[in-house]
Amino acid sequence: METKANYVAVGVFVLTCFVAAMVFLLWLAGAQYANEFAVYRTYFQGSVTGLGAGTIVRYNGIDVGNVRDVNFDPTNPRQVIADLQIDPSLRLREDAVVTLEAQGLTGGTYVQITGGTPGAAFLERAPDEQYPVINSRQSAIQLLFQETPELLTGLTTLAESGAQ
Repeated sequence: METKANYVAVGVFVLTCFVAAMVFLLWLAGAQYANEFAVYRTYFQGSVTGLGAGTIVRYNGIDVGNVRDVNFDPTNPRQVIADLQIDPSLRLREDAVVTLEAQGLTGGTYVQITGGTPGAAFLERAPDEQYPVINSRQSAIQLLFQETPELLTGLTTLAESGAQ
C-alpha cells in the first residue's frame, strides 16, 4: 500500500509543477503583450532599405516604439506603407515628420519622428484612413544615395569633355 501512495504523491507533484509552469508562462506572455500602443501610419516614397517589422521608432532621438508592419501600397507602386506602434502617452502634432535614418555608416536603419511645433493641432485619424497619418520625407542619406548615380554620370561626362 505504501508503494502506491508514493506513485500518487509523485504524480500529484508533477502535475502541480506542470500546471504552475503553464500559469507562469501565460502570466509572462500576458505581461509582455499587455503594453498598449497607439498605431500611426506613414507613407514612404521610394526605397526603404533596412526597414522591417520590429525596426525601432525614435522621437527626437528617444525610443518610443517600433514598426508593426511594412507593405506595398496597392494604389501607388512608388509608395511603401509603414504602420508604427508608438507609446500612447506621446501625442504627435500634425506637423511632425517621419524620416528613415541610419545609425552610423554601417549601422541599422531606424525611423525618426521629428516633433512638430507646440501650436500645431494634435494628429487625428482622417475619415478615409485606418490610422492617423504622419507625413514623411526623405532623409539626407536617402537623398545622397538617390542622387549619387546622376552625380557620377555628370562627373563622367564632364571628365570626358575635358579630356577631349
